[in-house]
Amino acid sequence: MKKISTKIILTVIMIMFLSSFLFSQQINPGKQFLKSALIPGWGELSMQKNSGYVFLAAEFMMWSTTFYFKEETKLKDKASINYAIKYAHIDPQGDYNEDYYYHLSKYVNYGYETGGYNAHIVETAMAKYPDDQAAQSAYIQANSYSENFYWNWDDKNRKHDYAIMRKRITEYSNYISGISGIIIANHLVSAINSLLLTNKINRLEMGMELNSEMNPTLTLSYKF
Repeated sequence: MKKISTKIILTVIMIMFLSSFLFSQQINPGKQFLKSALIPGWGELSMQKNSGYVFLAAEFMMWSTTFYFKEETKLKDKASINYAIKYAHIDPQGDYNEDYYYHLSKYVNYGYETGGYNAHIVETAMAKYPDDQAAQSAYIQANSYSENFYWNWDDKNRKHDYAIMRKRITEYSNYISGISGIIIANHLVSAINSLLLTNKINRLEMGMELNSEMNPTLTLSYKF
């Protein structure tokens, strides 16, 4: 039996090592997809792709912005209510919904006087049911405010300032909704990007061949 040279033994060991390395390079596309779907950039970073930092930074920025607008919304809401307590004389202990606070910005008072909310309800009832007093009364009863919801602005300028505050709250809420959509898109785009990167990496194959002199040669190939 011919003696096996040290060169051949080392070559075989190198091939075995490289084969093990190449096998480990086959990345699970579904796993990387889920990683980035959960935390944008995670899948890319686990494949040593710098694009992951972009998705991760975008995620952090969007959540930070969302937190900022939520805090601003709370502050503006509290400020507007305190303003209405002082200048529209609403009950500080009152349990009011968003519709009520909206109506505060539109009408000078709650009552049946000119410019009042209830006066508007009466006009609407008469327009909707011009020949049916019973229907008018039912509509007024269902939609008008009682004295428990009293408000009366000191002047129109105060009402205008309050309306601006409430408008800011609506704008902030819209910003938050828009950012939420961007966050979802960031997750989705990052997940798809990880999937594409995984498929690209898995198409790249490396190998080793021996020439006539038993010298190892590294080979690269790409599957299209």
